[in-house]
Amino acid sequence: MTEKANRPVKALLTMDEIISVLDDTGKAGVTEIAEQIDRPQSVVHDYLSTLTQLGYTVKIDGKYALGLHYLELGGRVRERIPLYQIGRPEIQRLAEESSSESVTLCVEENGMCVALDAVQSNESIKYDWGAGSYFHMHCSGAGKAMLANFPEERVKEILDEHGLPTRTENTITVKENLYQELEEVRERGVSFERGEFNTGMQTISAPILDKNGTVLGGLSVSGPAHRMEEPDVEAELQDKLLSTVNIIELNYNAR
Repeated sequence: MTEKANRPVKALLTMDEIISVLDDTGKAGVTEIAEQIDRPQSVVHDYLSTLTQLGYTVKIDGKYALGLHYLELGGRVRERIPLYQIGRPEIQRLAEESSSESVTLCVEENGMCVALDAVQSNESIKYDWGAGSYFHMHCSGAGKAMLANFPEERVKEILDEHGLPTRTENTITVKENLYQELEEVRERGVSFERGEFNTGMQTISAPILDKNGTVLGGLSVSGPAHRMEEPDVEAELQDKLLSTVNIIELNYNAR
């Protein structure tokens, strides 16, 4: 779970506020940022000048934006994760072989589902997630697949910290209903997300476990509901998904 600092460093909190504004706006000036975080313009300017010197922000036409240094750091972090190294070629193969539009490899971090990688096989559909995206576990297929295989206390901690916020009208927002869903996921070995994350979208997911049964992550295939609901398509995707997960687990455990 997210560790709470005993004595948070205020300068880092201010930096995070500035970065969040730039993430939300894409590009902003000193005055706009100062107004949004309620800090003096001179202070904000000093932060931005330092962040730009370090490569974390760039100045474009008098405004500031996040720099590509984050991409470099994120790429390095991801490359150090064994699950990504082992899973990458397999999810590419699954995307090529299946009729799904998106294949996503996820892990849990601080009680949230994080997309380590996402491969899109049909560029005609634009999804609002990709590598690096964070989303609540209870409304995502991979998240539910992982939750179903976590210890009960871990699930309770995650729900206590993040709750069950509504994303669509289909999102599960009652704990008892979610626990029932997780029991069904354990029995099936796969989870289904039917318009709980995005209306009109469906996902089938499976957990990735190590040889001790510890959750490593989750793998999902997603596509438009009208096609994913076809019995033959769903059965085919489930078989290919589980086969891919099995290969990833075998290669991971054989390291």
